[in-house]
Amino acid sequence: MNITRSVTSERDRALLSGDYDAYHAQATRKIHALRRRLGAATPRGRKYTPKSPVTSANVADNAEWVQLLLASAERAWASAMAMKSAQSPENTQKPMPGSTKTQIASRLRRAIAYAENLVTVLDESDAKASGLDVLEAKAYLFMLKGSLNFEKSQWKACLRNYSLPRITYTTLGKAAKSDVYKDLLSAIIDPSLRYAAFQLKMPRTKPVEEIAVESFADDEAATKIALVKLDSHAFQTAKNETQTESGSHNAPTHITWRTRKVKLEDATISEALGRAIANESILNEKLEEYKDKKLSPTDLAAAYDDVIEARQDAADATKSAIEELMAEGIDSGDSRIQSLQITRTAVNYAVIEYRIGRNRVLCGPSDGLQFEPEQRKHSAKQSKSGKGHTPKPESTGRQLSRLRERTALYESILQSLDAVKELPGVIADEAFVRELDAKYAYFRALKCLAVGRSHALNGQVVNALALFDRALTLSQTASSILPPSSSPEFTESSPPKVELSTSTIAITTAHLSALVTRHRGLTELKNLSNSASKTNTASAPVFQRPLAETLQLNVYHDDVDLKNIVNYPPRLQPIPVKPLFFDLAWNYIQYPGHQKEDAAIDGQAVEKDVQAEKAQPQQPQQEKKKGWFGFGR
Repeated sequence: MNITRSVTSERDRALLSGDYDAYHAQATRKIHALRRRLGAATPRGRKYTPKSPVTSANVADNAEWVQLLLASAERAWASAMAMKSAQSPENTQKPMPGSTKTQIASRLRRAIAYAENLVTVLDESDAKASGLDVLEAKAYLFMLKGSLNFEKSQWKACLRNYSLPRITYTTLGKAAKSDVYKDLLSAIIDPSLRYAAFQLKMPRTKPVEEIAVESFADDEAATKIALVKLDSHAFQTAKNETQTESGSHNAPTHITWRTRKVKLEDATISEALGRAIANESILNEKLEEYKDKKLSPTDLAAAYDDVIEARQDAADATKSAIEELMAEGIDSGDSRIQSLQITRTAVNYAVIEYRIGRNRVLCGPSDGLQFEPEQRKHSAKQSKSGKGHTPKPESTGRQLSRLRERTALYESILQSLDAVKELPGVIADEAFVRELDAKYAYFRALKCLAVGRSHALNGQVVNALALFDRALTLSQTASSILPPSSSPEFTESSPPKVELSTSTIAITTAHLSALVTRHRGLTELKNLSNSASKTNTASAPVFQRPLAETLQLNVYHDDVDLKNIVNYPPRLQPIPVKPLFFDLAWNYIQYPGHQKEDAAIDGQAVEKDVQAEKAQPQQPQQEKKKGWFGFGR
């Protein structure tokens, strides 16, 4: 029947673009539409009659009766919340009058009545409801009861009623692996439980889950049994929960930052740090598989993500605790706020260093110091000759793409190091700032190395030399700034983070020095070849025949250029030929001394032509054709 999902989706759809009045109007329209479809609406023109309660037979015939009860309860709840928001300090400076409080409680009691009708109907066997539907209906009912107790300042009853939905939604969320229940927990239930515990003067170090377990209603034994069937650890607290392989752990009580150690007084921070410690142990196991080449860098980076998420939860919890104390009017110089500020710096720095470690893993072994072309993978199919495919070398474009990705990772690391200096109290620690500057120079050197390699692949040796030389200077600067005492040697058992060892920087410096020497030689060779080509071009004549052609012309030289024996490669060149045009024109050329002989020959030819014409009989002259193609007039 999706009771919880229906409630959260309807609230999100209305409150995303409006307020509680808009949600009230939306619920009203939904109720009218459901009543028309179910045949329970008052006909037009007839007098209104009170509606009878929904029965299990109705639900068995049509499950939309459940949606009708939910919409009715949500309409009453939206009306109460609209009146409460209208009287909030943000909208009015006057205190809420007693009549408004009474009206709000009346609307909540009406919503509770609809929810009780829903639970009663689903409990009966005729309704054919599942156990999950009954649990969700009870959680919704007790959440409304907790809201009424909260408005009436009944703090013990508020804890008791909110405990059931807190444990129910937590258990269902673990079983279904859905985020539907998280919104209700984070927005309504957990803040209400924490405020009620504060009003009852409970210690802040007490976790919310422990408060919910202790305040669970004794008369809901059937609900407790159903929850235990879904999760056997549903009613276990952090005190008595044993450590398991899946990540259960004991939360830490203290945190250390540099030379200072503070006590963790907020239970939420301790829980988040405990989860982070458990995820770190999983990360260490993944690291061993990665070293044995059983795991890819992407899978190892996913293990980093789990640690980063838990550390980020601790950072968010620390920020919320500081804001709560500041809202209560506690001075910033108070010891509790000072301890939380140190905790905030420590947990945020942990988030940043694990992000840097994740990017270092993605860069490759030794922080991407080496760059070897990858071999393209082929399928296992063999060719017709029976031989397998030989692996092809990686193309230049693919290598440039990998270097571009690596440069983006280095840039992300540099941005993370800049973010460390913005944490509270960091800029005043001069020794720590010097360490950060050394690490910044080291990763900046690696960025210059990656960019220089891309220039080298494109044949720009001079640009590559300049970038490699800059990287060498930065690496030497990092080696001189980083003190040996504050840079522990890299251990194979620990995952990469922000810490650097002197041996790592020394290896990087030696590699960069070799690259600079090599590219200096390449640059010098290029300069010499360019100067030699310019000299040869300037000293050579405009056109010089090769030795083979001069020997054909019977031309001999004392100084023979052995570099110009033949034209190679052969080039297209003209050769002497006798054109046909001059053969046809031979009869029309007059040479000196032959004019008289030509005239006599021409005269004899003319007389022969005249005699031939006289000897032939004359033929009648044909009439010339007129018009197109001989037709016409």
